[in-house]
Amino acid sequence: MQLRSDLSIPHVVDSNLIPYVDSPTQGVYRRMLDRTGDEVARATTIVKYGPFARFPRHTHGGGEEFVILEGVFSDDLSGDHGPMSYCRHGIGTTHEPWTGEQGAVLLVKLRQMNDRTETPITIIDTESSQEWKTVDEEKRQRLELFSNANTGEHVWMERWDAGFNSQQWTVGEGGEEIFVLKGDMSFSNVDGSEDENNKHNCTQGFWIRRPVEWAGKIFDVKSEHGCQLFIKTGHLAMKLDEIR
Repeated sequence: MQLRSDLSIPHVVDSNLIPYVDSPTQGVYRRMLDRTGDEVARATTIVKYGPFARFPRHTHGGGEEFVILEGVFSDDLSGDHGPMSYCRHGIGTTHEPWTGEQGAVLLVKLRQMNDRTETPITIIDTESSQEWKTVDEEKRQRLELFSNANTGEHVWMERWDAGFNSQQWTVGEGGEEIFVLKGDMSFSNVDGSEDENNKHNCTQGFWIRRPVEWAGKIFDVKSEHGCQLFIKTGHLAMKLDEIR
């Protein structure tokens, strides 16, 4: 399967408009954002676990990274994790996940790692973290989640207060992805381009991907009511193992 698999093409997608489809596991459903491969795939997906759903034990050959959007998600590696928790399971990790009565919804990225030397498991409860830092002005905060100097990958979250406005958002090296976790944000290219990928109003559930070739491109960004964002840079330039 090839879905938005050409990383040189920018995308702005409202995931709320994508219907859930059944996965091979009963009680687990998916909204596919991008995908290269069949059941074993390099993929970015919204995954919905129904109440008391359980996924069979499996090994992540290319790693797994996810943010819990709703509910409580559990596994035998690290226990229970609530909304806005960030989890990263490195290459070769094995686990058996499940959910309780309320189920869970996750933003999941599969097979997008290539450094076997990184820490096998990274888990951050972003809701309770004391590491949020104010950036430049009082209306913006940032929480570092993961960084790898070997690959250039960098992952973080941002919170923008209501009324935040900046003309200094620059696309990083190695491509960029943004997922709107909460609230609203809008962006427009400072050169005034009206292309759909250069100007957009985004609410919770929007997914944005900007290619490597856009590094250095500057946007005017703002939030009317405030928002929380999940952001990645550098990873789209990485050479990954062949999907098998």
